[in-house]
Amino acid sequence: MALPDESTLPASAAATHDVVVRRSPRYVRFIVVGVVFAILLTLILTFVFPEQPNYSRAQVFGFVGIILVTVFVGLSAGIAVVVDRASNRRARTVVMTTSEQVAVADEEPGQLPKG
Repeated sequence: MALPDESTLPASAAATHDVVVRRSPRYVRFIVVGVVFAILLTLILTFVFPEQPNYSRAQVFGFVGIILVTVFVGLSAGIAVVVDRASNRRARTVVMTTSEQVAVADEEPGQLPKG
């Protein structure tokens, strides 16, 4: 059994990079939690107070819901931004090593490999 020729062995290329690793919040989850809290609070506020003769409970639920959902989405997004900023302080730098194997071919450029 013959050993392969050195020109057909894969060449390896390795490099190291400094990368920053940190945890980041999922903004959509924060906002969804804010919407859920706003709807629950709207539901509670709608049925705790007595019904007004000028407005039905559905109208009160809609008006209060629009206001509270807007406020709670803003608050929850703001909290997510604060958590994101805090995660920047705990970020750490690590060394990443990448390796890539490149097959060395002795065919002419533009030709398909044999086999």
